[in-house]
Amino acid sequence: MLTPRPNKPFAESAEQNREPILALLRGLFADRRRVLEVGSGTGQHAVYLAAGLPHLRWLPSDLPEQLPGIRLWRDEARLA
Repeated sequence: MLTPRPNKPFAESAEQNREPILALLRGLFADRRRVLEVGSGTGQHAVYLAAGLPHLRWLPSDLPEQLPGIRLWRDEARLA
């Protein structure tokens, strides 16, 4: 489990529901190559799902004030 660090947004609910979401998306996105995630929030799901679905290019998006937090998650995970 990734742990929160200062200034990095964190939502416990994202940690708790990520596995069921990944299980569902594996089937739904099996034949896809890109995903635009609208309303990425903290960025936790984007990082977890991108790692769990490596055949996809995951494109998180949100309001401008959310983007720095999403970048922190992405950069820590070393994802493109």
